[in-house]
Amino acid sequence: MTVLSGKLHAETPIYRGNARKTLFTRDGDGTQRLVSLAGEIQGTAQSLMDAFIGQSSNGRNMGLLNRLWLRLYGISMPADLVSAVDCKLRAEAYPSNHFFDLRMGMRLDEDRWASEANANYKYETLLRNSVFDFHLTVNDRALAQGENQARLYYLLQELSEGRFWFGAGKSKGLGRVRLELDTPLPPPQSAPRIAAAVNHLQLSLTFDASNPVLVGWTWGKVDPEMPSYAAIEGQSLVSAMRGLPEPIKKRLEMGLGGPITTPEEWKHKLSDTLPRVIAIWLRERSVGESEIWIIPSAALNRQAKGKYPLSAKVISAVQPLTDKPFANQREMENALNAALADHENMFDRIFKITERRKEKRQQLDRAAWQEIASALGLDVALETQLSPLVGDEAALSGVLAEACQGVLSQLFEQVDQQVNLIRSDAWVDAEIASRDEHLRIKRMLMEGKINESQWLNRNSPPAGVSAAGWREFLDAHRQVRFQHMLGAQNLRKSIVNDQNFIAFLKDYRETARQEMAQSYNLDFRRGGPGGKEISRTYGKPYDTVFTRMLSWSPSASEQGMWEIYIPGGTLKGAFRRRASQTLKTVWGETPRTRRVIDRLFGIQGQRGLILFSDAYLSDPLDPERAWCSMDGIRMDARTGRPVETAKSDYLFAYGSQLTFNVRLDLQDVTEQEAEALNVFLALLNDFRRGDIPLGGEKTAGFGWVQGEVARLTWLSGNPAGMTTRLFAAHKPSASGVWHKIELEGEAAAAVLRPTNLMGETVIKSPELPRSEVGFVSHRSFGGRCGMLVVEAETLTPLHVSESGEPSYQARLEDGMVYGWDFFSMSPAQADRRAAERRYALPSKSLRGMLRHIYTIASDSAAETVSLSNLNPADSLFGWVGKGRNQSIMGRLSINFGMFTQPQMAWFKVPYPYGKWQFKNGKWQNIAEASAASLKVANTWRLFPHTPLAPIVQQVSEFAPTSAQASYLHAILPGNRARFTVRFWNLGDEELQRLVWCVALENQQAHKLGNHRYLGMGSLRLRLLPGSYLIDWGARYAGKAESEWQRPLQLAEWLNPKVIAHYRALSQYLNADAL
Repeated sequence: MTVLSGKLHAETPIYRGNARKTLFTRDGDGTQRLVSLAGEIQGTAQSLMDAFIGQSSNGRNMGLLNRLWLRLYGISMPADLVSAVDCKLRAEAYPSNHFFDLRMGMRLDEDRWASEANANYKYETLLRNSVFDFHLTVNDRALAQGENQARLYYLLQELSEGRFWFGAGKSKGLGRVRLELDTPLPPPQSAPRIAAAVNHLQLSLTFDASNPVLVGWTWGKVDPEMPSYAAIEGQSLVSAMRGLPEPIKKRLEMGLGGPITTPEEWKHKLSDTLPRVIAIWLRERSVGESEIWIIPSAALNRQAKGKYPLSAKVISAVQPLTDKPFANQREMENALNAALADHENMFDRIFKITERRKEKRQQLDRAAWQEIASALGLDVALETQLSPLVGDEAALSGVLAEACQGVLSQLFEQVDQQVNLIRSDAWVDAEIASRDEHLRIKRMLMEGKINESQWLNRNSPPAGVSAAGWREFLDAHRQVRFQHMLGAQNLRKSIVNDQNFIAFLKDYRETARQEMAQSYNLDFRRGGPGGKEISRTYGKPYDTVFTRMLSWSPSASEQGMWEIYIPGGTLKGAFRRRASQTLKTVWGETPRTRRVIDRLFGIQGQRGLILFSDAYLSDPLDPERAWCSMDGIRMDARTGRPVETAKSDYLFAYGSQLTFNVRLDLQDVTEQEAEALNVFLALLNDFRRGDIPLGGEKTAGFGWVQGEVARLTWLSGNPAGMTTRLFAAHKPSASGVWHKIELEGEAAAAVLRPTNLMGETVIKSPELPRSEVGFVSHRSFGGRCGMLVVEAETLTPLHVSESGEPSYQARLEDGMVYGWDFFSMSPAQADRRAAERRYALPSKSLRGMLRHIYTIASDSAAETVSLSNLNPADSLFGWVGKGRNQSIMGRLSINFGMFTQPQMAWFKVPYPYGKWQFKNGKWQNIAEASAASLKVANTWRLFPHTPLAPIVQQVSEFAPTSAQASYLHAILPGNRARFTVRFWNLGDEELQRLVWCVALENQQAHKLGNHRYLGMGSLRLRLLPGSYLIDWGARYAGKAESEWQRPLQLAEWLNPKVIAHYRALSQYLNADAL
């Protein structure tokens, strides 16, 4: 026997286990939590499991090496050639708890293009870059027969070259391994012949984040539809409060530390308790007995008499100190020494007459009050009001209760943040609760407390088991006979698996929360005294951060290190959706369409033609410098003010320095699959054009990346056949058993051009696809699809605040003052931002601006309550309702409006400014007035276009003089930005209304950004000649871009007849006053 030993490297994460489960399969009974890759097919799951060698008893499942041998050589691997394979994870590749990473994925509903409830998967995956000890035992006699040694050599070469996958999820970025043998077999003198039909196409694709990308991490989310099982203790809410002095915090924990009923009730208790606790603490510090030292005047006067009287000069020097209380002995001694001066020899005589007394004290402790006032931002001047009330706790509490009102809003926000953190990822608690019930049932089975008649009765739960839990358990084990369930060994292993599952979820959630709490994942919030400071100290984790996984590295072997990536499942899902939309558009929903999609991407039990890898960063950067931040907030259409409960913030990837690499593998493409391959090439072309979005926030312009083919490797057993069909202009070279072609860059892209997908099919005007309940579907393309290219010109100074930490700050006597730069594609931390910034109109701001106008123009006043009655604005821009599967993605995507070196200036805007009103063509300062409001149909607020109000001052630089003002770095009039609006599946009337809402008419303009009331933010949009409609038939018939992009002429689509409230909009959007 010969044993070939070495290392097996996990180039991607690996999952080995039941597809319906979560945990990676453990060795033995699971108690030690050890893992390995199965050497031979065996056991009860032999028809499903991956293993290196062997065959299931029914012959349907074959070892991966057996399968590879058969694929390469067209014959079965000799049964006695490889007698054993042992592949165990090395000790240093285990995290300390022997648990690994958790990969989750979801399925998107094809009609709604939104997540589908109860259609997700969860895998515990071994860490990328993990290393296994690998041992393959070979029968020397069988090895010496025929070409077995040469064939085994080249079979192992496939593993050494990283063309081998193990486990589940192979088409979604999992399971690729690479073998590194310590002593490989000697290379054969000649290569054996391989099957002519075998081939392998490997593509290396790259894309950068020049267009922003956000593939959101699923952790830290609160699902309002899922009840939280987490009990909340008041103590955890108090301990999370920042800025409270420790004595106050301890007293609050004592009074409010127990379990809470509801957050609102607890906040009400806090508002009652906090002033009382402060009052009690102040009284403790201000009322009581104190020790003092005095020099009694009567005693000093007696020293002037007697046999040895003190001189009149000494008496006179000490007299001012008499009857004066000193806080301690040292203070009195120092004062006495100073008074005596040259008569210090009299010190002991006078010291003998001093007295130490105790007296009652009832005077506000100034130091204590200043400490609490500074910490909470209370008005220090309240001291004069509080001092006479020190003896009356109730009166003191009353004054403090009023003073604390401004503080409570900050504390309530911190309470809400902590509650959301505790209630986030409630599915974990639900899973744990379910698995706890499974454990209870299994222990009862082991103890004989459940009989077979109960097992067969879904409606007879055992004592202590809920009816729902019993039914769920039986459903999960419906294929298991009762007697088999009682098998002691299997039952013990099942119990250990459940215990491991619970521990894994708890540990991973804690690990994920620790990562979310890292400083680079925290946003900047107001806090501190009076809420006047902006810092990460008061921040919370960003609502959405980029997805990440744990990977192994020698320097982080105890826990693994976090690595940014885009899951292969995300890439596969994006390509599959585009394929489905495209083929259902050009071929219809036909068996031909289903057949090609199933072949490319697979169906249950049949792997697809394309294996997608994860997308990894070429050069992982400092997380602070790599990610940009953006805030989003919904505006109240009636008031024009932000909805405080609808704020969200994001950390997203942006910049050409962030390059992702992804690998696609296709094996054994045949002539019969030429049609599927052509569809794949069309998808690659779409990816190069930026038409396959990745990740979330697609309607806000994220994810529309442009991929490039960096390298192509073609391996074939036949220099003719598919090689000639695909690479007629390139001659392959011999490389071991393969005929090989390697191409890079443009040369690679040139051979991957698709041919005509249309054939004889003719598409005139695809109808709008609709779902069964009537809304416009995303399942295919129909109606009007295309792109608006828009130029935005500033008419008055425009300011949209940067996201994260303000770039400028100064401390004045009346508080901290911040200077806000214009929004740019920059990191959240000020000192990480470049001097030359890419200023932009945020996509969400543009989207909100256009949605507001479209809502009015479509008269979308009726609130949407379900997908079956979407109002026009929700139908076009998207909607999120309450309940499962009650959301739909919008049918347009608006990207960032980029400026090129705009002219800018600083502006000072004092507040409040409500008494300034624009009347009769001019600004007027009207005493006792409040800000005027224009409303369409008494429902939707619009800000009129006006010159800058006199209160707004342009200044030369950020040099604040008052904390009662905002300081803004704004873009001046006359600057231009460009953005695009992608749209699909619009009816004619929808497109007409959208075009009107973008371009408007005559002297009309939009409003955007801060201080719109005071004349800032007027913006004119123009439709540019590059706007077009898509002719799908011409596009996928291989026509030139100029033929399938049909110019969209403004005059043809500007139709005021489809605009509701046209007269009011025309009046309020008029910019003649400028």
